[in-house]
Amino acid sequence: MKLISNNPIEATHATEITKTFMGFCSFISIINNKKMNLPNVFIILLKEPKLRNVFKELLDIETDFELIQLFLFYEPSLYKSKYIMKYLNNKRKKIIY
Repeated sequence: MKLISNNPIEATHATEITKTFMGFCSFISIINNKKMNLPNVFIILLKEPKLRNVFKELLDIETDFELIQLFLFYEPSLYKSKYIMKYLNNKRKKIIY
C-alpha cells in the first residue's frame, strides 16, 4: 500500500497488510495445488464464503466491499479480466451476501 506519511505505525501496518495479502494468495494456490493469478484467487474468494471470511479476519476487514477495494489496489486492471467477467455473467444470483 502507498505510504502517505512518514508515520512508522502506518508503514508497519501497510507492510503487514501486504505480507498477509500475498501470503493468503499463496495459501489459496497451495490448497488448490496449482499456480494461480490474482483474478483466479479473486474468483475463488467470490465462490467460497468460508475462505472469504478467513481472509477478512486475517486482514481485519469488515465488509466485502473493502475486500474488493483491496484486490483492486493490488491489481487495478482486475475489473478488465475476462475470467471475472465470464464468472459474473454466468452467475445470475447474488454472489456476495
